[in-house]
Amino acid sequence: MKASDYVANWQNSWVIANWKMNPSTQLTVTALMTDLQQQIPTDALQRCNVVVAPSFMHLSTTQQAIQHGSCNIGLAAQNLCAQHADKGAFTGEVSGAQLKDAQVNYVLVGHSERRQYFNEDDTCLIQKIRNAFAHDLTVVFCIGETQAQYEQNQTQDVLAAQLMVVKQLAAEFANTQLGNLASRLIIAYEPVWAIGTGKIPTIQEVQNIHAFINTTLTDIDASLATTPILYGGSVKADNAAEIAQCPNVNGVLVGGASLDATSFTQIIQAFAQI
Repeated sequence: MKASDYVANWQNSWVIANWKMNPSTQLTVTALMTDLQQQIPTDALQRCNVVVAPSFMHLSTTQQAIQHGSCNIGLAAQNLCAQHADKGAFTGEVSGAQLKDAQVNYVLVGHSERRQYFNEDDTCLIQKIRNAFAHDLTVVFCIGETQAQYEQNQTQDVLAAQLMVVKQLAAEFANTQLGNLASRLIIAYEPVWAIGTGKIPTIQEVQNIHAFINTTLTDIDASLATTPILYGGSVKADNAAEIAQCPNVNGVLVGGASLDATSFTQIIQAFAQI
């Protein structure tokens, strides 16, 4: 199947792989995708939406692996241009139009590493999401607090402020014919201090924060009550099953563990059981 043929079941759980700037070669990408497609049980894909987000350099290689495989796997990009949705003199950028042409279905926006290293603020993120929507890309919008904010009990205040991006977009949707925002948006909660550190909030904390995010989204617009809310941050095969049992956790955004086909398959199976 082509990546552009991918169809998600919005009622299913979600497992999204963020490969970041990994692996280093196309050969490794092809081997990883081959292993993954051989290991994922067919019935798991009927109950769990699986998406992979390779680097820009590896989008084509990953798309070809999806096309020549038999698994229903979605393709995501890790970023897109804020300045223009289609084309222009923006050296080093990739547009929403180019991503759509490359058979990309999803795009990550607002990841903490983009906020931290590239100083992406709400104005930038809103424009990126607009550009993604202009080409029918589903947005995985990442939010999360730092270690200092967590220790100062500011988590909810930080997340509420970050979700003002969604509030502005919801207002724009209400005044246009853009359709249903809830069907084009996924929220990924990633506490910054848990990303790649091996640390993880307690299950009760994860549960409470996801409930808070769901309530905040519902207060913004009742239709957003059905928006998938994923957890991210040191998700591994050995903690996936416990995370999967949390109310309001509709899936996970997986970093390092998604670079191992066996580990990633175990995470998928954990969320295919709920």
